[in-house]
This record gives sequence, C-alpha cells and structure tokens, in this order.
Amino acid sequence: MNARRVVAMLKNCKCLPGIFACTLALSPISPAAGGEVRLVSDTIDVVCRVEVVTDPDTPNAKVETYTDVAKGWSITKPEKLCYRRASTPDNCESGMTQWNTQWKCAEKPDSGVVELSLK
Repeated sequence: MNARRVVAMLKNCKCLPGIFACTLALSPISPAAGGEVRLVSDTIDVVCRVEVVTDPDTPNAKVETYTDVAKGWSITKPEKLCYRRASTPDNCESGMTQWNTQWKCAEKPDSGVVELSLK
C-alpha cells in the first residue's frame, strides 16, 4: 500500500483519539490484574528512613533505602514487599537492625492490590 494513502487513511480516522485514550486508561490496570503489593505511608507525617526488600529470607537481599518519606508516599512491587523503618520515625540513628525493627511483609494476591501501611 502506498505510504501517502496510509497517512491519508489515518488522518481521516476519527477513532484514533478514542483508541489512544482507552490504551492510556487501561495501561495502569494491566499489571494489577496479576496482583501487586503496595506500601503506603498514610499514618506518619515523615519517616527519616525506610528500607524495602522483595525477599527478606535471602541473606544478601537487595535493600532499597528511602529517606525523608512523607505522608502520601507509596511504592509498589509485583510479587512480595517487605519493609522496616527507623524505630523512631524522626531519628535515623534509632535502629534499623533485625532485632530493633522487624521486617513486615505482604505477598501479592491473585488479583488486585494489597496495601501495606507504613506504621
């Protein structure tokens, strides 16, 4: 097919904006269909440090560290999410060891989103 003809057909197609809008609207839904875990900071105004892992049973699990986590912050993982925070939210020296602050975990559901509140 001639390239000019294709361009002309696309210009005349009034359905493209609708298709584009539907694609944008549905794209965030597709990962949640298989289930996700979301950590949400909804109770404390600011936490000086939060550590997140996807598997605390692994001795060398990659720890993601977030600082100055404000209320309204969230992070989502596809399989499992575990977190711990400083024992005292405004004092990062208050302890992040396994003994002071235990990991709190949630695993993905079959569908939808499980929310874990940062407390």
